[in-house]
Amino acid sequence: MFYLILFLALQIVLFGAWVSGTLDPYQKKFQEILLEMIGENKVSYGLKKSLTGKKLIEDENFSKIQDAVGNQIGGVFGKGGLGDGLGTMLSKGL
Repeated sequence: MFYLILFLALQIVLFGAWVSGTLDPYQKKFQEILLEMIGENKVSYGLKKSLTGKKLIEDENFSKIQDAVGNQIGGVFGKGGLGDGLGTMLSKGL
């Protein structure tokens, strides 16, 4: 019972810190670390998600083409891509 109360108190404190914005710098740093682990930056990941997220036409072949184009364009700004420096520079501002 004691651990449950301790857990709930910790959750309330963390929620309060999150709502007040105290955790924002840590959240951004954690996001950058995770994206770095998968070889992305904020620009490349955002491009991939926005270009492949919503399907324009419900055709299977067109969806594959849309996914491939979105991944290629996002990969240009990702780690090792032609626009890696530009993607990294723009990600610092986000």
